[in-house]
Amino acid sequence: YRCRDCHGRRMMCRQCCVTSHTHDPFHRLEVWSADGTYRSGTMGEKDLDFVLHMGHGGKPCPNAKASSLVIFSDVNGLFPLQVGWCGCGETAPDKENARWRQLVRMDYVPASFSSPQTAFSTNLFERMHLELMEGHASMKSVWEVLRRLTQPNFPELADNRYVELMRVYRWHRDLVWILEGGGYHEPRLRTVPGGLALFCTCCPQPGINVFKAGPDDPLWLYRIYVTMDGNFKLEQLFPKNGDVDVRLRDDQGFLVGIDKYMEFLSRTRDWRSTCNAFYNQDHADVPVDHLMWRGLVSLACARHGCFFPNASMNIQVGEQYRLVDYGLSQLFHWVINVLNKADVSDSVKIKSVTIIYDIMCQYKVKLHERLAKGGLTEPRELELTYFIGKFHLGGHKEDCWATYTLDLLLGGGRQDGEVLETLWSGLNKSKSTVRAMAGAFRQEFLDDLIQDSNWKKL
Repeated sequence: YRCRDCHGRRMMCRQCCVTSHTHDPFHRLEVWSADGTYRSGTMGEKDLDFVLHMGHGGKPCPNAKASSLVIFSDVNGLFPLQVGWCGCGETAPDKENARWRQLVRMDYVPASFSSPQTAFSTNLFERMHLELMEGHASMKSVWEVLRRLTQPNFPELADNRYVELMRVYRWHRDLVWILEGGGYHEPRLRTVPGGLALFCTCCPQPGINVFKAGPDDPLWLYRIYVTMDGNFKLEQLFPKNGDVDVRLRDDQGFLVGIDKYMEFLSRTRDWRSTCNAFYNQDHADVPVDHLMWRGLVSLACARHGCFFPNASMNIQVGEQYRLVDYGLSQLFHWVINVLNKADVSDSVKIKSVTIIYDIMCQYKVKLHERLAKGGLTEPRELELTYFIGKFHLGGHKEDCWATYTLDLLLGGGRQDGEVLETLWSGLNKSKSTVRAMAGAFRQEFLDDLIQDSNWKKL
């Protein structure tokens, strides 16, 4: 035997191969054949008689009763291995040593709980996540890579675990969201809209990163700066079997809860603009029969480019006012009922919000009226100021230039209000992957993309 992943690819006999891979069961082997060539193999070769033991430091359990075949998936491919199960406490009434628990303790994620025959390593899921986020690969391409690593010459002979891979990956990502978002330490965050999302560390958040104002602090230091924009690249086709997938996460991330959002769309109508024509209004009423969603409208902090939690909405027809209204309402609710409820000095509580939008000159005209008629959260406790991003301002009438330029914003610095345009370029690299996804997985995947965008800024 010769190991492709051990240093030096040294030749080994059967016993040495088994001993040296007790804690490295997912190394790829080359097996010497009678015809004088090497063929691909794994530690699951029958001649090796290798058993992967659960617990006891890789040694056989003294109370072991049986072993069974489990197909493991790791970054190196698929590995069918005999597993020696730990029999300690197997008859306990609380099933604390159930087989799926043994796998989890060893850093594997089982595909089922009753009698697991498939498991995935957490190393694989961590690598997959980076491939999807940075490499903008699809789940299908990741699976094809695993098959080719397993059977380089005949990938179709590898065990088909694609369905299990997709399902268990989603489940694992949901657990990671709860862990990284603080949901295990504060269970209430699992039910709070946007409660598990990572947000900007620099934007003022009373009770989180600001507690008491300094004597000379200017008022604009405790102001929220928000920019809004639509993206028509992140489309979704109508699912062949309907949108019947189970949602593991709904409004705890960045996209708004689908049921409340659909109810809002069903009972409201859009308001038309009379300003110069922009893409978002030109395409507001153009139907596209094969698309379930045409894109995404999001809110982000204008200074640092971090997406706001629970403030990204799917575009059904076009970038309508009511979609942006809904996102602003979520932001107002978060500021008024979450941030400003913190037990901190009134001097650091958010009292004003600066809003930047491409067509602000018309959008703001009946904003409060639309919020009231739509049953949305109104900013009664907040002072609002309105501006237009510098790139889009040039397309407006001259009357808008002096009124909505960011150059006249006290404390505005040199921000251009167009940071979302730069964020879209990163997300749009996954547009072909997102387009064919089912609704639930698409929402979770977009949450992952946005979370990853924010994470790289923390």
